[in-house]
Amino acid sequence: MRFTEKIGNVPFASLIACIIVFAGVGVFCGTLYRALTIILKSVMEELFGFTVSWLQVLQIVFIIIACVMALYAIMLLIFGFLATGATRKNVYSGASCIMGGRVSAGFFMFISYILNLAWMGVTALCVIPIAGYLMLRSICSTEVYSKDASSLGGYCFSLTHFGIYRNQSFPPGITPPGREALCGHTELRRFCDNIEISGPLFCVAFVGAVLICLGMLHFMVSLAANYTRIRISKELTDLRDAVDVEELELHSNDIDKNSSQY
Repeated sequence: MRFTEKIGNVPFASLIACIIVFAGVGVFCGTLYRALTIILKSVMEELFGFTVSWLQVLQIVFIIIACVMALYAIMLLIFGFLATGATRKNVYSGASCIMGGRVSAGFFMFISYILNLAWMGVTALCVIPIAGYLMLRSICSTEVYSKDASSLGGYCFSLTHFGIYRNQSFPPGITPPGREALCGHTELRRFCDNIEISGPLFCVAFVGAVLICLGMLHFMVSLAANYTRIRISKELTDLRDAVDVEELELHSNDIDKNSSQY
């Protein structure tokens, strides 16, 4: 009986949502950080000789946002424990406590809705590197992997075809560092090998972002249910107390009748 009561205090909906969000955050952070590191270090710096500063900023920003999401999921899980089973009866017993619980649930629902929209945008952004990976994979398969150094035919891969240029903020007459094209067979193979490694990581990061969106949807459903439970908890508590008092009175009357008979 005690085990059943303990199980009844576990917010399984919030727990499942938290696990989904944690899985998504772990997958998203790990794969995206590794993929961007390969692009920034192995491709841009080592092969093309220049850096893309906004990609470095984007790498850090996404990691920070994902970590904040993990902390937010923990907060929602704690709120789920407070609004489930006997814990809800103990915490949200008074009128002011019930109102505070309703306001908290509504606030968390609003924040979860905004964050879910933001992560839908992040998920859409993850499609861009996946599309780039598919295009580059086709180029590498056709122009690099299917040919050797003698049959390459002077082919060069240029970043300018994709709208990527070296830093143009240098004064006139000063050549920016690095280059915008790769022409040697060895360098092209290194480039394609790095693309083959980083591309699937971007795909897995996309799956991680989808998991985070799914977990936030679970949280919003759970918060809506908790809001309703907290709202009616006072009525349920009053009804339960009235039933207990009535049962106690009936039990007392039965005892009085039995004692009068003797």
